[in-house]
Amino acid sequence: MDKILTLIGVKLARKNRKFLFTGPADECATCPPTLKSVCLENLEKGCIYEIIEIRNIIHPCAVHKDGAIVVEVQKAPIKTAIAAKLAYEGAIISFTISNCDNLSCGNYQYCSPVGLPKDGKYKILKVFGNLPYPCEKGKRLKLVEIK
Repeated sequence: MDKILTLIGVKLARKNRKFLFTGPADECATCPPTLKSVCLENLEKGCIYEIIEIRNIIHPCAVHKDGAIVVEVQKAPIKTAIAAKLAYEGAIISFTISNCDNLSCGNYQYCSPVGLPKDGKYKILKVFGNLPYPCEKGKRLKLVEIK
């Protein structure tokens, strides 16, 4: 697992906490370049990260009034739906987010998961089995955790 150093608000820093990096706030423009490079440039916009370690180093921060603390993070595993024929633990797959537009479907969160770039290669960490609801488009899908 690749560990990444970044900063997060002191009040938000909890081991195993996950967060979605949406990019810098306007206030980040006033941050010194050395801190900004650690805080922002190590993270990929749109990805979900999990805090794996908290270091006891706090820096002043314009966004987090109690300061920002140094943390080690890694990209968090994501639950998603894939074709049943590809669902094998340990398999490396090319993943493309579904173009399903049925927002009211109970499976939508798995077919269009938040926190994954649109395309990429991922390892299947765990196969959970069938989705909670049958696919309304008739696809044979399995719920898996990928990273």
